[in-house]
Amino acid sequence: MGMETRMNYSELFVRSMKDLAQGQDIPHIAARLAQEIGKAIIITDSVNRVLVLHDPRGTGVSVGEFFPLRLGNGDDIEADFFTEVNQFNEGLWETQKGVLHYVYYAIKVPGKLFGHCIVLCANQDLQPGQRVLIQQVSLTLLLALKEASIRETERGWLLDEFIYDVLYNNYHSKIALYEKAQRLHWNIEGPFAIIVLESPTDKLLKVRRLGPSRFNSFPPIYTVINENAVVILSLTNLPNLQIKGAINQFITELLGNLSFCSIKDVHMGVGSTAVALTDLHQRFQEAKIALELGKVFGSGNISHFDEMGFLKFIFTAPAQELQEFAQRTLGEIIAYDLEMETALLSTLRTHIDQKCQISNTSKVLYVHENTLRNRIKKIEQMLRLDLNRVDHLVNIYIALQILNMEYDEM
Repeated sequence: MGMETRMNYSELFVRSMKDLAQGQDIPHIAARLAQEIGKAIIITDSVNRVLVLHDPRGTGVSVGEFFPLRLGNGDDIEADFFTEVNQFNEGLWETQKGVLHYVYYAIKVPGKLFGHCIVLCANQDLQPGQRVLIQQVSLTLLLALKEASIRETERGWLLDEFIYDVLYNNYHSKIALYEKAQRLHWNIEGPFAIIVLESPTDKLLKVRRLGPSRFNSFPPIYTVINENAVVILSLTNLPNLQIKGAINQFITELLGNLSFCSIKDVHMGVGSTAVALTDLHQRFQEAKIALELGKVFGSGNISHFDEMGFLKFIFTAPAQELQEFAQRTLGEIIAYDLEMETALLSTLRTHIDQKCQISNTSKVLYVHENTLRNRIKKIEQMLRLDLNRVDHLVNIYIALQILNMEYDEM
């Protein structure tokens, strides 16, 4: 590498640490490393989102929002940063310019991965001295990524609390609401779209980090509420005829990111357009309803409330009418459960969730199938309904969703 004309290892490490202490950011530190080793450098975060690409040779290679990193067996995030297990691995990247070789090095501490330093070259082309430089500067990048992670987490807590209050209509005045939104640097101009996403619970935090970083020139808002990921999109200046197409394109990109990280079994509900910030709580309920109805009626991964037909009009009825409908439909078994300390309503809800499959419901409830059949028969007799009839099933499902809405708003 012609080390006589380059900084030695300790000089580069000290210089990068000084840069960090003086407020220089990750792109600056990565650029210094790329110049030193004379190769293109990509720095990603822990979900492979590209933070910086510096290409001193000007090869013109471009990368999307996420780098398609394929982790090797040696990339064990449980390994100590300073052990030999934290090694260089290699991979292949298919680009428009052909297949490129790359070498990557995990930036991590025991039990926590912060990102990767990726060098665009074949493994054999990375000299021992260059590897040492990468390891040295990766220590500085580790500190920078850790600090960025802390700031992101702190801002996320504040934003999550605020979004929760918005979505559950929990604020003292519109003035206070808009002032807080401005302090959090959130675009408060309407209209907005809201998406509720369901995925395996252990993947929810990763889901919010894998979403596209821009929509309609604004950063989307991501949060997690009650075991669902929630996304809020700004529709400012977006023509009405383009809204649905833009939202579907955003969702397609999001699903692509989730698929890349092997996150499956994802369902989404999209509420109708919220004209203002203060409308989001109602549109949030719509998105949840669209999500649940989409799963029950098999409308695919994405369900739009606006496409729910007559169901849309049912759930936009006054709250008092909805409550009365739920009480007329399910009131008898609710009263019975309270008096006899039984769980018929819970049994009914689980049975509906399991698409009325006796075997599946019995497994979830840990009861014998015959016992479950007897419970279902009793429920049908008390409600004077037949769960084999679609119209009766829809009424029960709507009543259960109304009860769920009442619970959520408590």
